[in-house]
Amino acid sequence: MFKYGKKAGIMSIVLIVLAVVPLITAAIFVPQMPEQVAMRIAQSGEVMRWGSRYEMFVVPVFAVLLGLATYMSAGKQARAHEIDSPAMAVVTAERFLRNGIVTGVVLNLANAYMFYAALTGHGLF
Repeated sequence: MFKYGKKAGIMSIVLIVLAVVPLITAAIFVPQMPEQVAMRIAQSGEVMRWGSRYEMFVVPVFAVLLGLATYMSAGKQARAHEIDSPAMAVVTAERFLRNGIVTGVVLNLANAYMFYAALTGHGLF
């Protein structure tokens, strides 16, 4: 993505890192977890549903797939505008990458909360 400027290149690296971090954390923590972990916790602290520890890979895999799809979509849309206006291609790439970064941050926060709740047995509230 450095083809569309330094800013777009750095944004693409940030997007890929944000997409891969949840998968790395899951690969580190899941083997250390018990076979059954709390997947749904009531406000009173009672566990409503137990699930396999491998369910903890759902959000990280979703983050990787969504990050890669956003990265590829940014490149495709920027190439579509490249012929008419190089400046529009840069703006398009940056816009798509910015949206992907925001989504990546949200998914990283969701992943952190999910692991916190599963490891401690209660939620934040």
